Amino acid sequence: MDLLNHHLVRAGFRVPDLEKSAAHAIDVLGLQIADRDESSIALALPGQSACLVLRQADASEFDFMALHTTEANLAEIRRRIDAAGVEATAARELDGDGLRVYAPNGVAVEIGVGEGHVRNAAEREAGPVIGSLDHLSFAAEDPGAFRDFFIDILGFRLSDSVLDRRHWLRCSPNHHTVAVFAGKNGIHHYAFETDDIRGLARLGDLLAARDQNFIWGPGRHGLGANIFTYHLDPAGAILEVTSDMLQVETEEEWEAEVWEDTLKSGVMWGPLPPAGFRDLSIPASSVAEAAR
Repeated sequence: MDLLNHHLVRAGFRVPDLEKSAAHAIDVLGLQIADRDESSIALALPGQSACLVLRQADASEFDFMALHTTEANLAEIRRRIDAAGVEATAARELDGDGLRVYAPNGVAVEIGVGEGHVRNAAEREAGPVIGSLDHLSFAAEDPGAFRDFFIDILGFRLSDSVLDRRHWLRCSPNHHTVAVFAGKNGIHHYAFETDDIRGLARLGDLLAARDQNFIWGPGRHGLGANIFTYHLDPAGAILEVTSDMLQVETEEEWEAEVWEDTLKSGVMWGPLPPAGFRDLSIPASSVAEAAR
């Protein structure tokens, strides 16, 4: 069975300043409040369901990621979970039929039956037109175990690796929906996408007007070939806004490549990453709870 039909639909964070984090997502990304209560705010692209959920907390933590897939795929994932003896519970964040599992680095992953996103194209007066939530890049003390979990249990495929320390995984034509780097268990960055480099220029202009700046970029990655920018959100999480991600349109013609650990994998053109960039991460909420 071909499981390459999952769609990243939502990510959640716990943040120390709920209003400030929500305002950043609204002003910089063009998200809108879809729902809120005293301790949480759900944000969505215009006319869509929530793609980003923020919850008040004492410290910054990654809360969950959520995928939509088909009924047949979910049934196959349940079979794999049972065969592997992986603990699963009912989904908390997704409506309808779905489940929650935890990746080896403690990240909560939900997957349920549902459609993929409808790409947003609503114009804005300032800032980039954000099409969708694009991908999530995690850190893991055992990146190989993380990779194998997403492949063997959730049906992702390996797109590329850098030695055995970094892996890029896909569940659709997008070169990667999930990536993992060696590091402390948690999330390294989350990414939204815009059409092209003109959208990234609009983002830079908007950040400058807010007395903010990129911490890395613009540039083009070797792996994935996407044009990238990175800046910090108010909770201290790294937010990538990207464009032109490589699309794997013909599965039979794609072979995963193992890249050497050279600058070309990270930067085809553009500035070099700042010192310590790969070491930045915030913990998964389950990891943080276990440490408390």
